[in-house]
Formats: sequence, structure tokens, C-alpha cells
Amino acid sequence: MTSFKLAIGAAAAALVLAGCASSPKPFWHKPGATADDAYTELSECKFQVGLSKVDKDDRDGLVAHCMRGKGYRLLANPD
Repeated sequence: MTSFKLAIGAAAAALVLAGCASSPKPFWHKPGATADDAYTELSECKFQVGLSKVDKDDRDGLVAHCMRGKGYRLLANPD
């Protein structure tokens, strides 16, 4: 019975990992900007937000606001 539970657990874990692997990672896009440009701008936004005294829960939203202010949009896939 224990090996059966182990097999079911392993199968469930494999399905979860397969589902995660198939989801494209969101990325920041701006017409005319390269991936390096987006990385540099994102790093700057994260640095600026990190300097402020805000809760960790608010940081992601502020970084996103900063990036949108620079003309970027968060896209789900490269198409």
C-alpha cells in the first residue's frame, strides 16, 4: 500500500511540473526596446523600489507601475 501512495504522489508531482513547464513566463515588452533594454529598466525599477520603505507585498505592484511608466507592457508570451 505504501508503494502505491508513493507512485500516486510521484505521478501527481510530475503532472504539476509538466503544467508549470508549459506555461510561458511573462516578460516586459516595449516597441523598439531589446530584451537587454527591458532587463536594464526592470533592474532600475527594482532598485528604486528597493530604496523606498514599503512592505514586501507592495513592491511587485510598484515595480510594475514603474515599468508601465517607462512604456513597457507585461506580456504572457513572445507572440
